Amino acid sequence: MSGLTGFGAGTPFPLTYEQDRFHTKTRSSGWSHKNVQLGFEILGDLDTGALTDAVRAFVLRHDALHLQMAPAPGPHPQQWTRPIAADEEVVRCVNVKAASPGQFSRYASALLSRDCVTPWSYGTQRPFRIRLLRHDENHHALLATFQNLVFDGRAHHLFGHEVWRDYQALRNGEPLPDNAPSFAEAAVRQRAKTGVRQRERAVASWRERLAALTRLSWTAPAGSDHTEAGGMVGDELSGRTVAALRGTCAEFRFTVLQTTVGFFVAALAARTGRTEIGLWTSMDSRSSRDADVVGMFAGSCPLVVRDAAADALSVRTQVRDQLLNALRHQGLTAGDIAVLTREAEEVGGAPVNRDVYVNLRRFEGDSTVTDDGGRLRITDDAYPLQRITFHDRFALHLRCTEFRDRLCVDLLYDGRRADRRLARSILDDMLAGITAATGGARPGAV
Repeated sequence: MSGLTGFGAGTPFPLTYEQDRFHTKTRSSGWSHKNVQLGFEILGDLDTGALTDAVRAFVLRHDALHLQMAPAPGPHPQQWTRPIAADEEVVRCVNVKAASPGQFSRYASALLSRDCVTPWSYGTQRPFRIRLLRHDENHHALLATFQNLVFDGRAHHLFGHEVWRDYQALRNGEPLPDNAPSFAEAAVRQRAKTGVRQRERAVASWRERLAALTRLSWTAPAGSDHTEAGGMVGDELSGRTVAALRGTCAEFRFTVLQTTVGFFVAALAARTGRTEIGLWTSMDSRSSRDADVVGMFAGSCPLVVRDAAADALSVRTQVRDQLLNALRHQGLTAGDIAVLTREAEEVGGAPVNRDVYVNLRRFEGDSTVTDDGGRLRITDDAYPLQRITFHDRFALHLRCTEFRDRLCVDLLYDGRRADRRLARSILDDMLAGITAATGGARPGAV
């Protein structure tokens, strides 16, 4: 099995623009290292052989997971792939002697936490670590961490979708796909399609947005508590409300996440008195052709909503247009963006505002699923990280995760520039707007 469909193993290929930005941040800014982590709790009669075979098949066919770089890659690295050997261990299976399911879960969380913050050693080490833990015949944990240089939110979704699809196929005696779209080829295509005109347009777009962000410096609203510690407020929309929301979105050609950000921006404007909102988000630059490529194509980018105090439909339209505009103009390196940022700050006489961030994830399935004919209950994100604190530089950080059966929303606040009262009021207004738009009732806070 091989993920390569025409690009030779060992042949150097360029980093994607998003890889270049990630590598530059981790190399030069003291950015905290954090791998992408997945933790599935599996309850029921698991066929461990079928699961390990399904995971191995995923790793074999996705060439991003074969990625290698020089031991000291430097500022302008190259990458290449080294195929997985026939006798190479991909999944480490471990029997865990735990006194209770709770103790087993705490152990799984501790192990996943350690793997999450362990940097990838460039050179010969694989950019992933996958473990299958067994408590008893009806209780397992599948833990996986992937170096962010090869794995983003879309790859996260593809792992869960393809592994459980292939597990079921193996249980049914069906063949598995023996190849997948090549990350190496997609990276080459991404660079090749950025011609002079495309780059000029990207530069102009970033220049305009960065200039706007120099004048949108954050000022805490009157009455904010500047002394409390940062924290998080959370809420969620039920499957029924999300289904109604999808119907409303389809009518106006919005996505659920575009609509969610639109209501967030409107609530933020109303609660802070701002008429122009600047924020950052993570943007997946995959083309439709490369939708199923595992790799790193997600990078942060600025958005500017010029009239955030307009009516709800107008604000949502502005957000959608800003997201689409950002997607069209992602083709810049870390060096390009650094130059444009310095230029904007010199002209504007102020730093580029990075106080509000929006993180959006979408999964096509339910948050908790049954598989293998109902024999298994599989829960994603089952093992929270322990004793790990990452500094969040944003005043407000919105995290939205869309499942088929619910929409989970968390709003982090830093305690200095935004306090809990402000975060709670913004979140309440945002979800009240969403549920009103669908004709539903306001959900209870969690």
